[in-house]
Amino acid sequence: MDRVIEQIVTRPRPVWLTEEEVDLDHDPAVVATVPAPAIAYVRFHEAVVRPEVEVVAWNEHAVRVRFTARDGQTHEGWVWKDAVRSKPPRTIERRR
Repeated sequence: MDRVIEQIVTRPRPVWLTEEEVDLDHDPAVVATVPAPAIAYVRFHEAVVRPEVEVVAWNEHAVRVRFTARDGQTHEGWVWKDAVRSKPPRTIERRR
């Protein structure tokens, strides 16, 4: 049991924006009716990663994203809007 607790406690977690940074009191969020695919820079204490994410909400300065890590754990939180890019299409149209 102690080993399981240790794994949960020491598992890396994203570092999301704080409530003060997102400032929903002065800049309310728009909630997506359908989450949009994107790629985002997500900070962990150990490293920065660029997972494929779903955009679930946004305001003028921040975007709320959700993604599932390789270990199956789902993470959701706020990042700066400039940290998010539209997901490029899987196929590239041929130029004529």
